[in-house]
Amino acid sequence: MNLDVLLKRAGVNSLYPTQRVIIEQGLLEKGSFVLAAPTASGKTLAAEMIMNEELENGGKVLYLAPLRSLAYEKYEEFSHIFDEWKVRISIGDYDSSEEPLREYDLVIMTYEKFDSVQRHRSSWLSEISLLVLDEVHYVGDPHRGPTLEMAVSKFLYNNKYARRVALSATITNLDEISKWLDAKPIRVDWRPVPLRAGMFFDGTLIYRDGTTEPLSGRGVLPLVERSLRSGGQVIVFYNRRADAVSWAEKLAKKLNLKGRELEDLVDVLKLSAYSSSKLIDRLASVIRRGVAFHHAGLPFELRKVIESSFKRGDLRIITATPTLAAGVNLPARTVIISSYMRYDRTVGRIVPISVMEFWQMAGRAGRPRYDRYGEAFIIVNSERDVNMVFKRYLSSEPEPISSSLYDISQLRNHVLALISSQGYMGKDDLYKIFQKTLLFVQGGRRILERSLPYVLSSLEEEGFLIEDRAGYRATSIGKRVSELYVDPSSAYIMIQSVDELERRFNRSEALDLPVLQLIAMLPDMPRVSMLRGRRSILEEAAEEIEMLIPLEEAPISSLPELLQVTKAALSLNMWISGVSEGEIEEKLGVEPGDLRGLSETATWLCYAYSEIVRLLGKHKISDWLRKISMRMRYGVPEELLPLVSLKGIGRIRAKILYDRGYRTVKDIALSTSEDLEKLPGIGKKLSKELIDQARSVYHASTSN
Repeated sequence: MNLDVLLKRAGVNSLYPTQRVIIEQGLLEKGSFVLAAPTASGKTLAAEMIMNEELENGGKVLYLAPLRSLAYEKYEEFSHIFDEWKVRISIGDYDSSEEPLREYDLVIMTYEKFDSVQRHRSSWLSEISLLVLDEVHYVGDPHRGPTLEMAVSKFLYNNKYARRVALSATITNLDEISKWLDAKPIRVDWRPVPLRAGMFFDGTLIYRDGTTEPLSGRGVLPLVERSLRSGGQVIVFYNRRADAVSWAEKLAKKLNLKGRELEDLVDVLKLSAYSSSKLIDRLASVIRRGVAFHHAGLPFELRKVIESSFKRGDLRIITATPTLAAGVNLPARTVIISSYMRYDRTVGRIVPISVMEFWQMAGRAGRPRYDRYGEAFIIVNSERDVNMVFKRYLSSEPEPISSSLYDISQLRNHVLALISSQGYMGKDDLYKIFQKTLLFVQGGRRILERSLPYVLSSLEEEGFLIEDRAGYRATSIGKRVSELYVDPSSAYIMIQSVDELERRFNRSEALDLPVLQLIAMLPDMPRVSMLRGRRSILEEAAEEIEMLIPLEEAPISSLPELLQVTKAALSLNMWISGVSEGEIEEKLGVEPGDLRGLSETATWLCYAYSEIVRLLGKHKISDWLRKISMRMRYGVPEELLPLVSLKGIGRIRAKILYDRGYRTVKDIALSTSEDLEKLPGIGKKLSKELIDQARSVYHASTSN
């Protein structure tokens, strides 16, 4: 399609400076660039212009995003704009080369998925002619950054003629990032909605330019009321989930707003799979009064509902943790940052937020086409902090982006993946690929010579690599560990546990909890918060569970960490036993969103564990672990697995069917739709679909 058609589909009447500079510098048809421009300044459309040109010329485009939520948002947008081409999103299953993606013109992935398909040596990667890197500043993130950096660096080494387009709102060291990507640096400071940033202290608004404005009161409430009076919407950022929830309740009670269509939104929550959760009850209560809270403890699909309602204007206020600032495009007239301090688990204390975090949150202020300006304020509660906050946040640029591959544990993971994907790698070639990294741009050859030999020797000692005079190759288990997308440290712990696991398995001991405890302690597994739940339950369970590896060899450094691991194991055990999210939340304090995150990661790690055990020749144990993985995926006891294999049957419906005597696929196949539709949650349409599915599966099994 031509540019005019693209703009019409995107709902744009004229180009912003962000897009015009791309045309003026001759980058529409050829060339690579890194574009640093403020939030909502049109970076995505600038990329879409290049994508359209590439697709028109028969190219293949890969669009990468750091978060699943952002990838979904882009998929929905691109499916509409580029509907004459084949568009596909791929963000799950890390044990696949995704060869069918060869047939698609535009593919959207997360950086982790991109790394995964590279590890499987997917043949279609060589066909990519344009790589778009959204939110490229995530390369400095200690968790996601190493994967982003290595995946992109490997691509640059293997696909040197493919174009690169990188986008970010916050890059101070633009020249370094551009050098890494071998791309032209472009900085645009224009915003479609001007941003007025300041701080609020003791009844006074203090802006970046030094001007002041009186506003009676203190804290969040006066700022919220000020924005609402002018018809604006508000996002208030809190550093703790509990604060986001409690303040949503306080604001809802104080303001008692009446938004549009809110009862329908409440009905969506009440009819969801999480209706037994007290957290969802609290959410429904505040939504009725025009307010919602938003954090990772809420299930993904409910966060999407809240975001959509806010975009439509049905909700007036969202209280959120900073994860919202890193996710989807959700602007508001006013952004309020309740505190510049947060708890950092990596250092174990309260620390100031980074300047980049501040501007990521502040950048959400100002709704294009609705607001003449956006406002972002940070709350200051002490006179001694006024000058510091003004100087640190309001008068400073974000910190430079630095490589996170300095982390040896991350480097181990990616060195193994690199060698495994190549089969064999000479020592010179290994260094050449690492010379494509941001780590090399910033640290030079010295950093590689200091860190790579240690990483290589540790991987060899653990049995993942074999060295000869010229280079390295992965062992069979090293290659499989890399394909499974598991940290080598996690895999080594799994391997160390196998003898004890086999001994207990052969003695028919109860193994669910010991296995889940092992899974919960792995480096790949997220740690749960200890802020909620009864500590006495965890201490008692920690003493009773017989670990599969000695405590002194476990990756656990303290009693609090052991209790965190135990809490995760107990939560997962309740989940696969069919216990409701509400009951797990009530007993252990694990919220539905966190539980789903834990179960998704544990599903994958149990699968990886089963594959490693199979490679070691323990086939019966491998089959048993595969069942644990399937139970984890659906949240059901073993007897319900046949039922949840049918489309449309989740853990709740499976329990209803089982309790009413439908315990196998055969039972459903021999039933009638009239009988099934009488059951709770199964109507006329679903009953017919279930019987058709069951009969197809049953007949196929009997004919074999």
